Amino acid sequence: MKKLIILLSLTAVFFLQSCEKKGPGDNYDFSNSLPAYVALTSTAAKTIKEGASGTFTFTLRTSIQQTVKVTYKVEGALNLPNQTVTIARDALTSVATVAVPVGVIVAPATTATATLTLVSAATADGNALTIGSKNDASSQKVTINITK
Repeated sequence: MKKLIILLSLTAVFFLQSCEKKGPGDNYDFSNSLPAYVALTSTAAKTIKEGASGTFTFTLRTSIQQTVKVTYKVEGALNLPNQTVTIARDALTSVATVAVPVGVIVAPATTATATLTLVSAATADGNALTIGSKNDASSQKVTINITK
């Protein structure tokens, strides 16, 4: 019986020696985490009447401890280059309003098209942020259908 107790004790000591000394929670690897990015909340086409306004929401993946300046442009029947909107510190979204003036549609046409494109985003200290969740800036566009 003594031999069995000694054998079990030695086995337990052997297994305890092979355990890692680090406990759970202190060995996380964040090297593959996504960088902070800015994207359009929706890239679905929007219809806006002449003389009205449409809203477009820009969103951050995670809140940042400083303001973020988002630059976008509208091209086509309506041209608005280098437009900016600011996402406040610790906020996740900001809304840009695009006003479509009367007279954008030239007769005899009854509709016109423009495209809003997310161009860039940077923090207050000048660090550029990724555009789109997959770093694909070309997918961050919204078609604007302008009607009378």
